[in-house]
Amino acid sequence: MDIEKFVDDVTIRVNSMVKEVISQKNFAYQKLLEESSKIFKRRWDAALEICGFMGLDSDEKMAYDVAVASCLITQAMFVLDDVIDKTEEREGRSAIWAKYGVNETLIATHTLVDMYMEQLVHVGLDRDALSSALTRLDILLRGEHRDIIRNKRNVLTEEEYWKLCSEKAGAITETHTELAAKAAHAGPEREKIISRCGELVGILSQVIDDLLDLEEDISEGKTSLPVILLEERGGRVTEDRLWEDLKELGVLESVKQQISLLAQEGVGLTYKLEDNEYTEMLRDVFALWDKFYSTLLEREDAGMALKALGVIGIEKSFELMFIETKPYMGRGEINKIIDDVCIINPITLR
Repeated sequence: MDIEKFVDDVTIRVNSMVKEVISQKNFAYQKLLEESSKIFKRRWDAALEICGFMGLDSDEKMAYDVAVASCLITQAMFVLDDVIDKTEEREGRSAIWAKYGVNETLIATHTLVDMYMEQLVHVGLDRDALSSALTRLDILLRGEHRDIIRNKRNVLTEEEYWKLCSEKAGAITETHTELAAKAAHAGPEREKIISRCGELVGILSQVIDDLLDLEEDISEGKTSLPVILLEERGGRVTEDRLWEDLKELGVLESVKQQISLLAQEGVGLTYKLEDNEYTEMLRDVFALWDKFYSTLLEREDAGMALKALGVIGIEKSFELMFIETKPYMGRGEINKIIDDVCIINPITLR
C-alpha cells in the first residue's frame, strides 16, 4: 500500500469526522476548536492508529471512530505545547494562542480533552480502555511538566532524556495504538506489541525534532540528546564549534545508532502482528526512518542538512522521509532528496 495515498485518504476522511464532532458543540470559543483541527496538513496520528487497528485485522469503521478520539487528544496536546513553548507559528500557521490569547486557548484545550473522552465513550470502549486512556493522559501531563522543570542544560541527564521522550512524545502515540488494541479486543501480548510500536514512533519523532531544532533549543537553555552527549565527551556547545564537535566527537554517529536501534526494534515488532498491507506499511515507516537518518547523519554536511530540514519543519520532513523516499531507494537517491532541500534552503553553519 502506498503511504502517501493511505495518509491522504485517512486525512480527508478523519478531518471530516472530526469537523462533524466539533460542529455539534456550541461554545463561545467554537472557532478555536475548529482551528485546532487544521494545524496539521496530514493526520499522521490517525494514520498510525488506523494502521495499528488494521494491523490487528480488525473493523475499519471502529478504527476510524477511535481515530477521531486520537485526533482530538493530539490537537489538545499540540495546542498546549505551543502555549508552554510560546511557539507563535506551527507549520506555516499562526499558533492558536498567538491568535486568540492564552486564556481562551487553555479553555479550548480542556474542552478538547473532554471531547476525547466523550468520543471514547460514544464508540463503546469498556471501563478498562477508558481507564487506560486516563492513565496515558496522566503520563502525558507528567511529561509536559518534566519538560518545563527539568529540560535545562546541565540538569537533564541522558536517562531522564529518554524518559522525557517516552512520557511527552511516546505516550501520545502509544495512546493511539493502545486504544486501537483495546477497541480491537487484542490479547495482552499483541496489545503490548502494538502499543510499543506506537511508543517507538513518538520517541523517534522527539529525537528527530530535537535534532532539527537543536540550535533554537540551545538558545532557549534547553537540552537534548546531542547536547548531553557532546558535553559528556568534552565538546563545546558554542556557536563556532557546535556542528564540528558533534561530528568529530562521534555524537552524530551515536545519535544515528540510537535511531537505528529504535527503528529496527519497530521493524521486528511488526513481524509479530497480522501479515497484511497495514503491518507492511508500518514496517516500511520504521525502515524508512532508519534509512533516511542513517544516510543523512553520515553526510559530511549533516549539520547543514539538519538545519535545512529544521527550516521546513518536522511535518514537511515527514513527507520527505515517508513519501518522497521509497523503501527500494539506495543512499544515492536519498542523498539527492536531501541535496534538493539544502539547495532550496541554503544554510550557513555557525
